[in-house]
Amino acid sequence: MATLPTSPKTPLHELHLKPGTLTPNTRGCGLKIIRYKRISSTNTKAKTLAEKRAAEWTVVTAEAQTQGRGRSGRIWKSPKGGLWFSLIVRPKISIDRIPLLQFSFANALRKGIEEVYGVQSEAKWPNDIVVDGKKLAGILIETKISGPELVYAIVGLGLNVNLTAEQLPTGATSIFLVKEKRFSLEMTLSSILTVLERHYETLRDESAVVGDWWKHCAHRMKPVIVETGKGKVRGKSVGVNLDGSIIIQTDQGNLTIPDGTLRLDA
Repeated sequence: MATLPTSPKTPLHELHLKPGTLTPNTRGCGLKIIRYKRISSTNTKAKTLAEKRAAEWTVVTAEAQTQGRGRSGRIWKSPKGGLWFSLIVRPKISIDRIPLLQFSFANALRKGIEEVYGVQSEAKWPNDIVVDGKKLAGILIETKISGPELVYAIVGLGLNVNLTAEQLPTGATSIFLVKEKRFSLEMTLSSILTVLERHYETLRDESAVVGDWWKHCAHRMKPVIVETGKGKVRGKSVGVNLDGSIIIQTDQGNLTIPDGTLRLDA
């Protein structure tokens, strides 16, 4: 396959794949993967493509991101050696069910990590995948809404695959550190996409999606501290809601928290 110039504006190469080849059958549609050596943000590029009506399950991936971001605009370090990609989806769901995307893709990514690497991981509210309490992957979902309709969603996923301890921030881990071996990012992307597509249809069963996430939650029924814009909440993590909020049992009763940063209360 020909290699194109590698400036941030030019893809390393593009794949136009038909169902049944190296990538998943996306419900009868071709899957287009656009690859870069370096890019500012795969989510930003995917959003640009979505605005131009790119097909559902268009995937943007890069060897490195220079301005990768996580929740609330936080910096997501994305050096070479990780799997950084974003995909465009257009699920037929009401806008009040958009948080289900977070639960669903977290479930699928967790299962993909187990299938591909044999690594047991857990979900951490609101958007992380962890191993032994250390962050292995993160999910950033950005949407466009028009009136009562979801126009599209950009699902950004970052997975620490072959990163060393020196490349990772404090509190993070990688597949390399867990398994003590390196893996093909090409094969990983193909396998993870297969699992993501396979679980995409589970959006139809809301209770099953949330139930699966909660069953594999790292802080289920454990004492936690949640930092919000209004301060800290200390209590026991006792559930999550369909709207993506978490339920914390405190001395004053149960509190529902829509957004925040959670950590286990040692």
